[in-house]
Amino acid sequence: MALLSEKHTRKGGRSARRAARVNAPVIHQPALMRNVPVYEVVNAEGVEQIHELAMRIVEHIGVDFRDAESLDIWKKTDAEIQGERVRVSRDTLMALVDQAPSEYVHHARNPERTVTVGGRSMVVSPSYGPPYIYDLEGKRRTATLEDLHNLQKLNHMAASVHIAGGPVVEPMDIPVPHRHLYMAYSGFKYSDKPIVGNVTARERAEDTIEMCKIVFGEDFATNKCCTTSLINANSPLVWDATMLDALKVYAANNHAVMCSPFSMAAASTPASNVGTMAVVTAEALMAIAFAQLVRPGAPMLFGVPAMTVALNSGAPVHGSPDSAIVQFLAGQMARRYGIPHRAIANCATSKSADMQAAYDSMWGLFPSFLAGAQWITMAGGMMEGTLGVGYAKTVIDFEQLDAFYHFCQGCRFDDLDEIFETVKDVGPGGHFLGTAHTRKADLFIFPSQNNVTYEQWDVEGRKDSEQVGLDKAKQWLERYEAPAIDPVIDEALLALIADREAAIPEEVR
Repeated sequence: MALLSEKHTRKGGRSARRAARVNAPVIHQPALMRNVPVYEVVNAEGVEQIHELAMRIVEHIGVDFRDAESLDIWKKTDAEIQGERVRVSRDTLMALVDQAPSEYVHHARNPERTVTVGGRSMVVSPSYGPPYIYDLEGKRRTATLEDLHNLQKLNHMAASVHIAGGPVVEPMDIPVPHRHLYMAYSGFKYSDKPIVGNVTARERAEDTIEMCKIVFGEDFATNKCCTTSLINANSPLVWDATMLDALKVYAANNHAVMCSPFSMAAASTPASNVGTMAVVTAEALMAIAFAQLVRPGAPMLFGVPAMTVALNSGAPVHGSPDSAIVQFLAGQMARRYGIPHRAIANCATSKSADMQAAYDSMWGLFPSFLAGAQWITMAGGMMEGTLGVGYAKTVIDFEQLDAFYHFCQGCRFDDLDEIFETVKDVGPGGHFLGTAHTRKADLFIFPSQNNVTYEQWDVEGRKDSEQVGLDKAKQWLERYEAPAIDPVIDEALLALIADREAAIPEEVR
């Protein structure tokens, strides 16, 4: 009877531990302070060669600014302007770039979630912009407002995700001219982490600022960074009016912007890692410099969603050694200019949370962390070349982020005496499973990792990664608890949305 009772207790204990892991309290990790060195793929001479090539591009070829107002702003400098083409001397360009801060504070509506971006501080943000969702049944369809809210809930619960996002998915059931309002509201309502702003029109950026004024107060929201937004160049060497309008709005209000060329090596940039880096450096520095003309000291980020092109299909490819090298180079160039580095991670071309998705994601995840990126975007659930986001992959990716958060803590040397005493107590031929040192160990365990026997895996339904992720996403959504929000602020946000919806036609302008 004692043996039966003991066996029952052990089984109950395992079930209890599993339930405890599933229902563990929500943890919000602070911005990561890395304790491992960055990895550099070229030496100082290589960095200077890329810089020199970028300077030759801005001085002799130039970058198109397809916006009359922006050209007028450039005319305040000694830039050479011919039509829409802007050429600028390296001295003028670098003097402007030097005005951008090396780090900045991004405020959250909950001050406990406010983060510093730059220096040793690293933050992570979730999915960005896909129109398709791989839903809780594993089916691909267009995303809805409910999916937007659900993803924000998952983002809020993720320990190593520091940003609530904004356009984490495109809610296709909301008219395009109104969509930005719901994106910002969802970030504010379902999380209390910092948000990402909208950049698809000047008015949409302005509406985002107005919502920030409701949450933070007018003076605060026009002088402190309350959003970090993302604009893309039309590589090669073009900044269009839509992106420039958003940049002007956010820079004027001292909100941060990621100035990110859209590089696809062999298509929009040269079929060369070094050539790609030189072109995107020229594009990004021109936008960062321009932002300083709008408001000196406006926070900006440098970085690129590095991709290659599959020459057999023309499709962009996430997850390759060449794109990894560009990510490492971007980190080195960002450090050269003293600008916070933005990178991407966990993007896959795969259409399910399978082995290809894992490999694709790792080719972005490792370089992002090891290149020293201070802001890692698209870090959860991105699939189908960023056209889709999956519930299953989102929570699986979040576990990988937790693992890298752990990895970047580096090695501990503060318990060497305790280790020695533990080894002495165990002695030759013993084991460490029951020691006090082991019981309080900080060894990382993947909550969803399948490390049971084949027989147990078979009995429990032979679940693959996709199904494990779907189960976990459903469990998280069931456990979600909304962070408190001042009802006066909530009502004011909803009133602004109603007013803007009444004023903005539903058809795309």
